[in-house]
Amino acid sequence: MSETVVPKIISDGIEWTDRRLLTANHFEFAGIAYVPSCAEEHQARSHMVRERLLLCAGLKPMPDLSMGKVTVSEGKSYQDILIKGVSIESLPGLKLTGSLFVQKNITAPQPGIICPHGHWLHGRVHQDERGGVIKRCCELARLGFVVFAYDMIGCNDCNDLPHNWEGELRFKGDLAGISPFGLQTVNSRHAVDFLTSLPEVDPARIGCTGASGGASQSWFISALDDRIKAVAPVCMLSAHFMGGCGCEEGPLLRTTGLTSFDIVSALAPRPVLLPSVTGDWTNLNPDYEIPKLKEVYNLYNAAHLVENFHCTATHNYNQNTREHVYAWLVKQLKGIDCGMVIAEDPEVSPAPEMLWLEGKAPAEPDEKSAAEAYEKLAAHYACGVLDTGSDFIKWQRERALLLREILSSSAEMAAKDVVERVSPPTPWKVPGGLAAGRLVSRRMAGDVVPTVHITPDKEIDGQSVVLLAADRSYMEYFADADGAELIAAAMKKRRNLRLSELTGSGCRAGDLKRAIRNSARLGSAFNEPYFTMRVNDLLTVGTLLKERGFTAVQLMGEKSAALAVLAAGALTGMPVTVDLADIDDEVWRDELNYQPLIGRIGGLAGLLLLNIRPGSCFCRPQSKYAMLLKKYGAEISRSGLKSQF
Repeated sequence: MSETVVPKIISDGIEWTDRRLLTANHFEFAGIAYVPSCAEEHQARSHMVRERLLLCAGLKPMPDLSMGKVTVSEGKSYQDILIKGVSIESLPGLKLTGSLFVQKNITAPQPGIICPHGHWLHGRVHQDERGGVIKRCCELARLGFVVFAYDMIGCNDCNDLPHNWEGELRFKGDLAGISPFGLQTVNSRHAVDFLTSLPEVDPARIGCTGASGGASQSWFISALDDRIKAVAPVCMLSAHFMGGCGCEEGPLLRTTGLTSFDIVSALAPRPVLLPSVTGDWTNLNPDYEIPKLKEVYNLYNAAHLVENFHCTATHNYNQNTREHVYAWLVKQLKGIDCGMVIAEDPEVSPAPEMLWLEGKAPAEPDEKSAAEAYEKLAAHYACGVLDTGSDFIKWQRERALLLREILSSSAEMAAKDVVERVSPPTPWKVPGGLAAGRLVSRRMAGDVVPTVHITPDKEIDGQSVVLLAADRSYMEYFADADGAELIAAAMKKRRNLRLSELTGSGCRAGDLKRAIRNSARLGSAFNEPYFTMRVNDLLTVGTLLKERGFTAVQLMGEKSAALAVLAAGALTGMPVTVDLADIDDEVWRDELNYQPLIGRIGGLAGLLLLNIRPGSCFCRPQSKYAMLLKKYGAEISRSGLKSQF
């Protein structure tokens, strides 16, 4: 059929641009401090927060987090405390390193404090007027706490991997669910494991405090670990700033609208102290975030457990702030009210050489050490993901739920109210049938999915339809030989056919030039991936077809559209037919198919296994995928899609 007789079904005007592409969230996007209406709603929301943190940290499904060898030095004496070097095999390819500060001659178990250090220039050995990490730990130990200060990824002795991941390392890590955010979360968990294992520590009295990025780490681990009973995140809580480093923004962490306020709210009703200042993003704490947080805590009659110390200063964890934190931690974990502040000892802090494990500044991470560490981590995280065990149906059910979490966003996955516009007003003839343009949208979502419904002259079944995900313009299916043969095959079999373009393809390709995406603003944490949008496109059209009376919908796709078909099939249980010629896991490199965390369900292999069901057919898979599919009795074809109608 000549291309010239196929009408245009959507305008090129900017007013038809998919609205999902025109809004870019980022770490300075001003959000709302949401207060649940009741304790039950808060508990449900807190559960959602924890599940999101686990997912985006790469901890779903949960890898083996067993700690390896723990090495603790005899310690170096400073005044009346010992400073001990600690090195722990956290995971294959990951180590947990830090310094343990403990008072000499402890006679009974004392409260423990973990201290994530944040983005100070020298990490856990940093000491200056604005941020004295060493001084904080020494003073807490002098007050009778057992303190563990540990390195962030890429800092000081934790030097196999860099702190900032870019390029190939970030790309692979995002897909696999391995990130600085996730690894630091694992190390924070192991920091609590280590501290509570010590005979000098009372495991029922554990606190956590850090500033800036260290404050983010404080509330991440506290939301996930109920062993932490008191939390003092310094100079960080804000509804207009989320955290500007990859260690605070795991892949997809914010795509559901999750805010830092939500995470801190999940700590209720445990006591929190939130020092803030006039000179950074915590400037509105006394007027906005703290009153809102008190409303959350008031659901448990615990508003008094939210405290704030606000002063005129720039971003800091300085002496004034520290002295307020000391008094608060003593009150919360020792039950002793010393007033608002406890003065610091005027003694000079120990030199960094006392804290570095080798007594000198460690080497910086390099490309070789990073590659070796990452490969070990990748193998560890992948272990068991595709292990279906003896209950394949249970594995499918669990991984499908996980996939739904991965693909969830602030826009609902399931279309509940779908609009279908007629465009153009008059159908056009095709050999053996009639074609009609239709634009499909969800009300108020701003999406537009161009589709063509093709009805055979003599329907064999008015209740079944093939939903074909187009990998190119719908016009090409009427113009070139392959596309025309595909449509002709459907008409010959008298099958209803809905041809659907996906985000970024066909006449929607131009939208990508208007899309607002900025990876430097941590795009993978904040913005819905194109792949998620493409899957949503299929779910939306599938919902529409069922609303129009089609009780049996079969998904079909080839080339770059095959992955979205597999994902939609896994979520809906619809049978799929996909042409897998030349398709392997490299297809995730396509920006339209790039989907962070997809490795947690096994990547392409996992999607294939999720679609093994009656009615599904896998055409021309590569040998390694064919072997996997055959193992579970899948239907495999050596022919392309035309033979499958």
